Amino acid sequence: MQYCKRFLIVCCLLCFTVNVTAQSSLENADLTGLWKGTMYNDTTQRFLKYEIAISEKKGKLSGYSHTYFIVDDKEYHGVKKIKIKRQNDKVIVEDVELIANNYPIPPAKGVHQLDILTLEITDGLMVLSGPFSTNRTKIYHSLTGSINVQRKNNFWQSALIPHLEELGLASDLSFVQEEKTKVAEAIAKAKAVTEQPIVKAKPIIKETPVIAIEAKPIEKIATPSIVKKEEIKSLEKPAEVKPTPIVIAKPVVKEKPAIQTPVKTPERAIVKTTPPPLQKVEPTKVEIIEKPVETPIVKIVKTEPVKIINNANAATDIENRTIETIQSVNYKSDSLVLTLYDNGEVDGDTVSVLLNGEVIMPMVGLSTRAVRKTIYTKDLPDSIQIVMYAETLGSLPPNTGLLIVNDGNDRYEIRFSGDLKKNAAIVFKRKEN
Repeated sequence: MQYCKRFLIVCCLLCFTVNVTAQSSLENADLTGLWKGTMYNDTTQRFLKYEIAISEKKGKLSGYSHTYFIVDDKEYHGVKKIKIKRQNDKVIVEDVELIANNYPIPPAKGVHQLDILTLEITDGLMVLSGPFSTNRTKIYHSLTGSINVQRKNNFWQSALIPHLEELGLASDLSFVQEEKTKVAEAIAKAKAVTEQPIVKAKPIIKETPVIAIEAKPIEKIATPSIVKKEEIKSLEKPAEVKPTPIVIAKPVVKEKPAIQTPVKTPERAIVKTTPPPLQKVEPTKVEIIEKPVETPIVKIVKTEPVKIINNANAATDIENRTIETIQSVNYKSDSLVLTLYDNGEVDGDTVSVLLNGEVIMPMVGLSTRAVRKTIYTKDLPDSIQIVMYAETLGSLPPNTGLLIVNDGNDRYEIRFSGDLKKNAAIVFKRKEN
């Protein structure tokens, strides 16, 4: 019995330790970043796209939220400033103000949304989920629903960040500042490596060793003090000079060049050939059958003139821009429907769409209204590259857009961004059967 009691006590202590450890890990978890998911409205029974950007400054949390939906091929969105509180594993999000929207009717005043979310971490995946509600006013009843969002590492594939960039608010987010600092440091390091002066090594000159040679003393030759008379006489006699014989050169006789006689080439015998006799070809008889010609009945149909768009002015600087692949998609259908929207504030962004280097949608103005194009993939290669070429940046750079691809029943939402130096590309690969 005592052993069983001890075993139960140990198990309880272990469970308590695990719970305390898990609780402390949740409390110390970093919440900054982009959270992306859905919001379910109990009244309309519809799911809406929902995003939260959480920033931290001097230990305080703040951020922005974004909701968007598409009705009748038009995209609607709303961007709100929010305040965030943290209580153990609970994250409480409350609206502060609506800073941007394109709703068809003015939004209700005095209505605020409150989210009470629970943080869960499973296999490195961070999830915030829980109920939301709005306050009741004299005109509007309270709305309820639920929220489920996951933390995303790639916050550039977002519906919220482009809006904040064009509104000049993205730099307020701590995680955006950290990312830009890392990129700037990486670029600075790369420049430092490339701009480092090259020091040329001086050639090594081997010095030849100096060999010391001992100098020997010069021996002095003693001149005789007495010279005999006979020796003086021999010195006074001049030396005999022998005459040099004169050699007479023989005249050079030039040889006459040999005269070459021309060699006669043998004449070829010309053989006359007679052409074969021509055969007479009898003309074939052609029977002409006269048939009455029926005059066709011409129906006059009124048609609208076809609008021809000149592609010559589209994507003219494509060779001087870098292409960045932002996403790869596997498709299965023989046709893909491309739909384009503006992903930020509608400010005059214009793009051209290229399929494997050919312009298929020139000079498309992005707005909240859908612009569609169907491409047929049956005769195309298994790998397709779609390039979004920024023609203009609008009044609020950069150029941002939303590309929705319908592949049969499958639907992909791809958000792209570009400027006058960089284009975004999406690669579509056919699924193997």
